[in-house]
Amino acid sequence: MRAALTLVLLAALAAVCAARAFDRDAHAPDVTVLSFEWKYAGYGSAETLKHNESGANDIPSHKIARGTVYVFKYTARVTLKNTGAKAIKAVSWEYVFTDEKERKELKRYKLHSKQQILPGETQTLTVGLGLDPKDKTSHIATGKQSVEITKLEYSDGSTWKR
Repeated sequence: MRAALTLVLLAALAAVCAARAFDRDAHAPDVTVLSFEWKYAGYGSAETLKHNESGANDIPSHKIARGTVYVFKYTARVTLKNTGAKAIKAVSWEYVFTDEKERKELKRYKLHSKQQILPGETQTLTVGLGLDPKDKTSHIATGKQSVEITKLEYSDGSTWKR
């Protein structure tokens, strides 16, 4: 009986420690997400590169065809505050759309911004995206939006990674 109680207490303690470790790693240190926005920015063209269909990786440049496709343009924005003591030089972040009812992720866009954010400073990072009209975009209208910081690069050469 005593051994079973000890095992239950140890399992509970391990679960609490794991939850704390996960929670600590879930948010980027030294940066706070103040706001974010996903906005339609129009319809336009984008240049593409098409390789020949042989699948060879060493294709000469004269065998690469340039083309134009039409895309839906969107702008992803996040406003961050650097609450730490070190200047940030770049941020990797993900714009996530989730279905709250099903509790599943619908779509995740991985973004990177090279922009200095000094200690105590607030900056808005903006990235433009082009989505193929053939791709499903219902997640934009129906999904709950969130932003996750995945990597911080500091001016002193150090990094934090989720």
